[in-house]
Amino acid sequence: MGAMLSLTIPETTTTRFLIATDEPAAPGIRRLRDALPAGGLARTARDLLTSPLLTVTGCRAADSPWAARLRDLGGGETELRELRSARCHLVVTSIATPAAQPRHAQAARLVARTLAAATAGRVADLAAGLPLTDPTGPEPERFKLCDDWLGVFVAPDTGQGVRAATAGLHRFGLPELLARHVPYERLRTAVNVLRGLAFRLQADQRSWLSTAPAAGSWRLPADTELDPGDVLRYWDVAPPDLGGPIPLRLVPCPADCPECGTALQIAPPDGGEDAAWWTRTAAPAVPTHLVPPPGRSSP
Repeated sequence: MGAMLSLTIPETTTTRFLIATDEPAAPGIRRLRDALPAGGLARTARDLLTSPLLTVTGCRAADSPWAARLRDLGGGETELRELRSARCHLVVTSIATPAAQPRHAQAARLVARTLAAATAGRVADLAAGLPLTDPTGPEPERFKLCDDWLGVFVAPDTGQGVRAATAGLHRFGLPELLARHVPYERLRTAVNVLRGLAFRLQADQRSWLSTAPAAGSWRLPADTELDPGDVLRYWDVAPPDLGGPIPLRLVPCPADCPECGTALQIAPPDGGEDAAWWTRTAAPAVPTHLVPPPGRSSP
């Protein structure tokens, strides 16, 4: 048996959504609960709002401890400008065990959307580092990772390539993922590999937690494979037969995420830093011409 990774499962995870608004006062908890729609997810949100596991706090933007995080958000210029110029911040904070995810994070986002609708605000997902695409739209009952739950951020790397890192997996008790030394022309490939692997890790973790919800660590092989179909499953698209899996190695490394300790870097099977691997092995196997579901934009 090859090397194994032992991923620590935190006792709790935290998800925060910031609503940037010019309204000085937020609806009270009773009014907020009444404003939630019908459905099972709303029932979960109502129950959590009466507990310390889901809280709503507010302050002036000038006094907000989260204002600095808005400077690092991704997104379009207009929505970022509206987020950064608002006079007040409301913050929805959810604390949940990994086994309670993603349901509790979904409930928290439903509350954030409801607050945004009540205050004409914009919503920033502080875990994913992104504004919500439709801040006052309905929150889907069914969880799909492609629904604004995962950010992928790109920056120059040492040498001639770029690095790409996920943001948002830590709210589920998972490490973020990192791709390094990626040639510029293979950036789309790297982003798709990150998304496909994020889908697989999150799906496998949910399955594992359903049988061991109180376990303190999750062991998985460092030498693993990516099914190219998982790139399409990330977008909630049933894949055709895309051929064989892509062998790769997961290497623990420091995380780019401000709330994380360790990430997993995607490396060739030998664990080296071979930039040509992205062209030679990953690119031919990974689908790049994606047709995501209606309302979603491709990478």
